Amino acid sequence: MKLVFFNLREDEKSALESWRNAHPEVEIDVYTEELTSANKHLLEGKEGVVLAQNKPFERDVYEYAKEQGVKVFATRSAGFDIYDLELMSEFGIKMTNVPSYSPNAIAEHVLTSALRISRNTNKIQRNLEKHNFSWNPGILSRELRTLTVGVIGTGRIGTQAARLFSALGSKVLGYDVYQNEAAKEVLRYVENLDDLIAASDIITIHMPAIKEYNHMVNDEFLAKMKDNSILLNAARGMLVDTKAVLRALDSGKLLGAGLDVYENEGKYVPKNFEGKEFDDELLQTLIDRDDVIYTPHTAFYTETAIQNLVEGGLEAAVEVITTGTSANVVNK
Repeated sequence: MKLVFFNLREDEKSALESWRNAHPEVEIDVYTEELTSANKHLLEGKEGVVLAQNKPFERDVYEYAKEQGVKVFATRSAGFDIYDLELMSEFGIKMTNVPSYSPNAIAEHVLTSALRISRNTNKIQRNLEKHNFSWNPGILSRELRTLTVGVIGTGRIGTQAARLFSALGSKVLGYDVYQNEAAKEVLRYVENLDDLIAASDIITIHMPAIKEYNHMVNDEFLAKMKDNSILLNAARGMLVDTKAVLRALDSGKLLGAGLDVYENEGKYVPKNFEGKEFDDELLQTLIDRDDVIYTPHTAFYTETAIQNLVEGGLEAAVEVITTGTSANVVNK
C-alpha cells in the first residue's frame, strides 16, 4: 500500500514515525509542503493522500488524482470545508476527516479564555506594566459559578465544554437542532436560539462551517446578548463577523471576546510573519486589544490531539483503501 503524506510539521514527526514503525506494510512518502498544482506529480502511483491543507487546490489536482487511481484524501482535521467534495465524489475519490481527536483540548481552551476574560487578566497585566497596582472597578471580576453559559452546538466539543463549565458551578444552557442525550447530563436545552442568547453571560460557539452559518454572529445577534457578556469562538472563523464584535466591544455590550479563529486566517495561520510585512489591520486590532484574547487556531493544540490527528488520518486512509469505505467518510 502506498500513501503520500503532505504538510508534515515538526510536532507531527514523532506520531508519524511511531505509526510507520507499527505498519511496515504501508509505504509512505512524506513532504513538508502542501499539495498544489505545481507538485501534483507526487501523487503518482499513490492510493491514498494524507494531508492538512490550509487553502484549497485547483481542479487539476483532483483530475490528476483520479488518473493516478487515488482512492482517498484523508485530512488530519475535523474541518473539510476547503475541499471540493462534489468533485471528489464525481471522480470516485473518498474524503475522510478526523471528527474527534480531542474534544477536551478545545473545551479546556474555551474555559481558559472565559476565565481570563472574566478575571480581566489582560487589563491587570497592562496595568502592571505601567506599575499601576491599584484595585478599581475596571478589573473587578465575576466568578464563573455565578454566570450562565450558553453552548451553541452540542456535539462532542460543545458537550465537553458544558461539562467543564458545569463542574465549576455555572448554569449551562444548550442549543442545537439535534439534541445530544449525553449533553443533557450537564446542560439544559432551550428550543429557541434567541432565548439562549438573551439568558447567557457567556456564549461559546461550536458549530460547523457551512454557508448557512456564515456570520451567524453579527450585529443583530450581538444586540440580543446581555450587556457586559463574553463571546467565545473556538470553532470556525466564518461564523463570526469580526467587525461586528469590535463594535460590540466598543459599545460595552461585550466585556470581552475569546477568538481562537479568525475569518481571514487562511493567509496567516499557521505561519511565522515575524520580521515580515503584515498588513491585516483587522487582525492587528484583535491582537492589540485588552478585551480580546486572540489565539491562532491553537485551541486543539495538545500532544494528545496531534497524535490522534496523525493516527486518525492514516487509519482512515488505510481503511478506505482496504475496505472501500470508512466511518469517517464525509462525501457520498
